[in-house]
Amino acid sequence: MDNIVVAVDGSDVGELAVREGLELAKDAGAKLTVVTVRQPISFLGAPYDQRELSRQLEHSRASLDRAKAAIDETGVEAAYEIREGDPAEEILRLAEDRRAELVVVGSRGLGAITGALLGSVSKAVVKGADRPVLVVKERGPSARDAGTTEPDAHTRA
Repeated sequence: MDNIVVAVDGSDVGELAVREGLELAKDAGAKLTVVTVRQPISFLGAPYDQRELSRQLEHSRASLDRAKAAIDETGVEAAYEIREGDPAEEILRLAEDRRAELVVVGSRGLGAITGALLGSVSKAVVKGADRPVLVVKERGPSARDAGTTEPDAHTRA
């Protein structure tokens, strides 16, 4: 395995996805590409558009900075990208562009009803992928009660 794409969104489970992707990259000697995807700006007017763009870019940069801090300590080669558009589509497009053999995404575990109403990026990535996807979830309530946030990883090819 030479290339792994890891998607982050600033959430705790996104950081878990970085940890999992990083461990796999170290074991395989692979390069990482960490991506975050921001939403397109609607055209409501210059002041709003500028504030919203600034807010989104600040959030995106902070997400990538957290990933970079974890990765820099390991010596794993990594690149970082901010993309705009539908998150699942952009993650998959980047995986294709980078010829990644694996995509790593986090899942918040929104549940069936909330997931159906809001949609799920991880679900859309798995459904649309033409390569293996590792979905990283937080462990159940028992791990949180114990004060740990260890990943519970699931794969689908």
